[in-house]
Amino acid sequence: MKVSFLFCLAIFWIADCSDIHAQIYGSNTFEFQYGNLPFEEDTDLTTSYDLLNLYYDQGNISAYGRFEQFLTPHESRNYFKLTQKRLQYEDDHFEVKVGNFYKTIGRGLLLRSYEIPGSVYEDNFYRTRYAFNRDQEGISLGYSSDHIEIVALHAKPLFNPLPPNFEPDSLRRPDLVEAIEASIILTKDLTVGGAYMRSSSDTDANSYREFGSFILNANLPFQLQLYSEYAFETDVSLFGFNPEDSYALYTGLNYYYGSFGLSAEYKNYNSFKIGSGFNDPPSLIKEHTYPVLNRSTHVLNTSNETGFQVEAFYHFEGGHSLTANVTAARNEVFNVNHYREYFVEGLYQYNEFLSVKSFIDYAIDELKQEDNRWSLGLITEKSFNHEWSLTADLQYQTYKQTSFAQQSENYYGAISFSMFPSLTISAIAEASTDLLLTDNPRTFEVEENTRSWFGGNIRYKINYTHTLDIFAGQRRGGPACTSGICYEILDFEGVEIRFSTRF
Repeated sequence: MKVSFLFCLAIFWIADCSDIHAQIYGSNTFEFQYGNLPFEEDTDLTTSYDLLNLYYDQGNISAYGRFEQFLTPHESRNYFKLTQKRLQYEDDHFEVKVGNFYKTIGRGLLLRSYEIPGSVYEDNFYRTRYAFNRDQEGISLGYSSDHIEIVALHAKPLFNPLPPNFEPDSLRRPDLVEAIEASIILTKDLTVGGAYMRSSSDTDANSYREFGSFILNANLPFQLQLYSEYAFETDVSLFGFNPEDSYALYTGLNYYYGSFGLSAEYKNYNSFKIGSGFNDPPSLIKEHTYPVLNRSTHVLNTSNETGFQVEAFYHFEGGHSLTANVTAARNEVFNVNHYREYFVEGLYQYNEFLSVKSFIDYAIDELKQEDNRWSLGLITEKSFNHEWSLTADLQYQTYKQTSFAQQSENYYGAISFSMFPSLTISAIAEASTDLLLTDNPRTFEVEENTRSWFGGNIRYKINYTHTLDIFAGQRRGGPACTSGICYEILDFEGVEIRFSTRF
């Protein structure tokens, strides 16, 4: 509370000293739920969550504060906290941030921060909702010119599986990171750089580690773009790639010519989970927006994983497109597990009012014990004079669950009505025969009957700054992946109302 008080005092002092060019603005998200997880006795649980972002800008100085509140009949889960605060100075060359900020070194091999806008996270154990992000708390100094960029930081990354009301609060930021990253722009087509980082943990006296990295970013002949990064613990043999070493190698190559594009990526990670896991190298796994495939996304294992991803696309005249992706990964922690995925997606634009999209995907995921996984989808969108539209979405997935020697199936169907630009109404139905989903964990017997979910959504954009979202029914949870970040969404049965505003 002392830090929160000092932050608020600083905001009021800056505002008092400001002139007419100062600006205060923000956003707020309020979410109310009436309902609970499936198989719970308390089916009429009422909870509310509120997130308020406040910004202040005046010349080169800015300030930011985030307030979060969660209320439930269970007192131990309730909280009201200033969860982020930041003071910042920025001009043409220098940048200083004090408080909570987001910084990623390279592509995240050493350090990655992120925020998934609009996401609200709830863990099955703590049952407390809060914004899903991973920031750093401390100080960051940056300098940039036409030929060099340098950033140095001294901060503690957030361990986001623990909610804001977790005690002691210090366990939410158990690691200390000190790092410096520099990039030299040699030509308009060639940039080289590197980073040095050391980390330690409050909970482990023997956790002190030092790391380095090399970065190359180049525009090559024949429209080729290359990015390569190699990170390593400083006590290993450089480029030795020995089984006992800690290292991470990522390389990506892109090619574009007219309507054709091709990308190829390679990864080789070994013993490279740093601290509580505040680093997050590129996963090189195709990220899908389709629900049956997004829930099946392979999660990277930085303890040991090698692999590649190749993707090609072509845009035809008339708005048609074709995308193909091949992904392969191999990890070995206790056992050797392979992951392979082959994906093809096509979009056919019949005319300006009608489009049809379809996909087919085949995968083998030994870590999840899913063999011969086939996924299919067909999405049709019909627009009526660009005033309103109707969308039908059908998806199907089947695989052999090797742990049960069972053939499992997942079904997804949705129909949406949209009236531009303000109203969208959707109805969603899902079903599954997977024993991991059909079984009620609160009973001794194993339920094998097909499990289903039925729900509906309404989104109404009241105006440019206000949006209302309403969900009612049963919502299927499971893994959700956005921007390479995967987290678990809990099942929900009931009514959820969310009101978002900007001011």
